[in-house]
Amino acid sequence: MSVSQRSEATATLRPGVYTPLPTFFYEDEELNLVEYRKHLLHVVGKGALPVCAGSLGEAVHLSREERSILIRCTRETLDEQGFESVPIVAGVGGLSTRETIQLAKDAFEAGATVGMVIPPAYYAAILQQDSAQIEQYYVDICKGSPMPLLLYNFPANSAGQDLSASTIQAIIERSPKLCGVKLTCQGRMEKLTHISALVETSGEKNFLILDGVMSDLSTWRTSGGHGTVSGISNIAPMSTVRLWTLCCLEIRSEKEDKELEEVLSVLSRVDAVIMPLGVRGLKFALAYLYGYGKNPRKPLLSLDKENRDLVVGLLNPLSDMEKRYGNTVLCS
Repeated sequence: MSVSQRSEATATLRPGVYTPLPTFFYEDEELNLVEYRKHLLHVVGKGALPVCAGSLGEAVHLSREERSILIRCTRETLDEQGFESVPIVAGVGGLSTRETIQLAKDAFEAGATVGMVIPPAYYAAILQQDSAQIEQYYVDICKGSPMPLLLYNFPANSAGQDLSASTIQAIIERSPKLCGVKLTCQGRMEKLTHISALVETSGEKNFLILDGVMSDLSTWRTSGGHGTVSGISNIAPMSTVRLWTLCCLEIRSEKEDKELEEVLSVLSRVDAVIMPLGVRGLKFALAYLYGYGKNPRKPLLSLDKENRDLVVGLLNPLSDMEKRYGNTVLCS
C-alpha cells in the first residue's frame, strides 16, 4: 500500500455519520429530484455526509443515466447551498468488472468523490468457489476507477457473500485506491480488529472502517472504527450525529454517559426493526415523519399494514428525541 497515494486520494473524507440516501419517485416512478434535494439538504444540514445510489438508494432499479443524474443533482445542490466541501460517496457496484469500472467513471464525471462497491451478486455461488476471483475483482476495479473506492461487505444484499478478514486484507494490500470498508455482516467486530491492526501497522492515516449496524457503534469507535453508514440517519440525522459525537469523546461525564445510553437504545431499537424491512421500511418512516418518500420502485411494494403499525410504534419516541436536539447538536 502507498500511504501517499491513499492520503492524497481520500483527503476529503472524514470519520463520522454517512447517510445512504433513498431515491425518490413520482407516482409514475420517474425520478423525483424535488423531494431528493429537500431530503439531501435536511440530512447534510445536520452534519451527516451523503451516500447516493446505494442499496437504500435502489441503485439496482436505476438506469446508468439515472445514476449519473442523481449524483450530478447531489453535487449541484450541495454547491448551490454552500456545501462545496462536502464529499459524495456513490454506489458504483455492477454485475461485472467492466460495468463497475464504467459506473465509477460515470459517477466521478457527475461529481462523486468516492465510490462504494458491494460484491456482484448474480454469480455469487461461482465467485464463492474461489476467493481469488473476488479479490481480483476489487483489485481490477480499483485500478480502473478514476476515484478511490470503499469495499462494502453486506451478505444480505450480495446473495450471501461474506468476505473474510483475510480476503479483505489481501484486497487492501493489493489496492492502493481502496480507501475504506463498510461492514454490515456477522463477525464485523473481529474483522474491525483485524483490519484496524493492518491499517495501523502499514501507517495508513485516511483509511475508513465504517459500521453498518447501530447497536455496537460505541464499541466500534473504541475498537478503532471511524463511523457509520446508517439508514436510520435519514430519519433522525441529529440524533445519529449526536450519538457519534458522544462516542468520540475521550472523557464523558456521568450525564453524557447516560445520554449516550439513551440515544443508542432508541436508535438501535428502530434500526433493528426498520433496516431489515429495507427501503420499504425507510420510505414509510420518512413519509410518516416528514411527508415525503413513500413508494419504492416496483417490484418492491409499499409496506403492509402489520409492518406499518410496528414501525409507527417505534417512530414516536425517535421523533421526540430528534425534536429535543433541535439545532443544538454538535457535528461530528
